[in-house]
Amino acid sequence: MWYRFLLDRQGKNNQRGFTLMEMMIVVAIISIVSMLGVPNYTSWNARHQLRQASTEIQSQLSFARVSAMSRNSVVSVNVSASSGKVVLSATDASGVSVVQPVALPGGVIGVAPEPAGVTFSPLGIRSGGGTGNQLIVISNNHGLSYSILVTPRGTVRWCPAATCT
Repeated sequence: MWYRFLLDRQGKNNQRGFTLMEMMIVVAIISIVSMLGVPNYTSWNARHQLRQASTEIQSQLSFARVSAMSRNSVVSVNVSASSGKVVLSATDASGVSVVQPVALPGGVIGVAPEPAGVTFSPLGIRSGGGTGNQLIVISNNHGLSYSILVTPRGTVRWCPAATCT
């Protein structure tokens, strides 16, 4: 018989594998799980990009503060939203760029106040802006926002917009 190779020595059927029904059930389960996971991934990615932008602004502001102290010069940092991108630049009193302008991730669309600027004195303290904390609020296209807080002493930190004071 031609199908004899499918049987083992005891005469039992030796075929192994998955049936079409089992494969269809696995594909259905995978598609349901992926439909539930994609919205969570997009919201996680939006939060991650905004958090990354917040830490980038914080580190650039801290670097500008240190540059002001090391150069013994006033350093100004500007954060502005232009042509759909948020750009961060820092210059000293003579107009020389302290850092290369940095474009923040594409998901970040807004800055308040526009343009936001912080100036550090040669002592490392914030110049201007009064005696209160200065806030720079960035937001994305998913409605999330984070604040970067600069104290009069020049300390820089970031936090979710609702909890920053």
